[in-house]
Amino acid sequence: MPSPIRKQVKLPLSVAFGVVMQGIRIRLGRSLVTLAGVILGIAFLMSILVGQSIRRGVAAEVNTRREVKRMMSFLTAETGPLDDRVIGVVQVGPLGVEELRFLKQVAAAKVSRLNWVTRNGAQAPGGLAAAGRVSAVSEPEVGRDASAVLLAGEGEVPGGAAAGALLDGARQKVLAFTRKSATAPDVPDASVVQLERDKPPEELEQERLEGQRTRFRTRWIIVISLLVTVIGISNAMLMSVTERFREIGTMKCLGALSSFVRQMFFIESGLMGLAGSILGSLIGGLFAWLAFSFTYGADLVGSSLDLGALLGYFALCVAAGVILSILAAIYPASFAARMVPATALRSTI
Repeated sequence: MPSPIRKQVKLPLSVAFGVVMQGIRIRLGRSLVTLAGVILGIAFLMSILVGQSIRRGVAAEVNTRREVKRMMSFLTAETGPLDDRVIGVVQVGPLGVEELRFLKQVAAAKVSRLNWVTRNGAQAPGGLAAAGRVSAVSEPEVGRDASAVLLAGEGEVPGGAAAGALLDGARQKVLAFTRKSATAPDVPDASVVQLERDKPPEELEQERLEGQRTRFRTRWIIVISLLVTVIGISNAMLMSVTERFREIGTMKCLGALSSFVRQMFFIESGLMGLAGSILGSLIGGLFAWLAFSFTYGADLVGSSLDLGALLGYFALCVAAGVILSILAAIYPASFAARMVPATALRSTI
């Protein structure tokens, strides 16, 4: 009478962990390739998430730069390039952020001189005077040799004949207002320009469509990068199985269960996913910070970052890396677990 089959001994998790660590040391090159795939995929994901967070934080700065650029384009469309030109400025009150940035950009455009006049007790900004191009003049002299006279600040602007008198002696009859709320006077033989304007509906619609296209591209690239990461991990695991045919066959002949073999590959992929995700998250976050710091400055980028959001992104990326790595190992682990010991031992690979 055949004896009953005894209950098979299941090796503890520590044994599987030890076998995995030994295998990683022996096949270090293959493990590094797998690790690099995880790092690249998660680094890209983290850089996208951190980049979006930074963009939200610097949105005001982006809008300011965009508006200043529009104001400069409107001005140069009337005057031409500002190099070696004289620009008159009548400051009628405190300057807004966009106005100050615009005037600084005008001063930085290699103008030969800014004829500056203040009205209504306004204080001229000190940063412009430091550039050495600002010359305080009387109001009748503000337009002398000027290619344009700018009216800036929050306050009552001169109108009618008083506005026309600002262009006396001007090289070009261009009167520009930096605020759309200012009432543009009718000045004969002069070009009156509103530098701050509402965006037309066509431009707003174009910006909306461009935002939609950008979001779609970003999501598509994230999906593709993570898919490539999963395929890379799965391919590396399959190659690991192929290289270990005889090793797996020997372990199964010595009593290792299919569940033990499957467990080994899940542990290995989980470790690769954990280590790669941590490194990838750090690299991706650092890359995004450096890239935006180059454009907006480290101080602005640092102040725009939300520490809580960063920790959340880090946890999300690590979890995604580990989960995707384990999912990628399902087929290789199942393939190794189904392996027939005798067939594996006869393998010459």
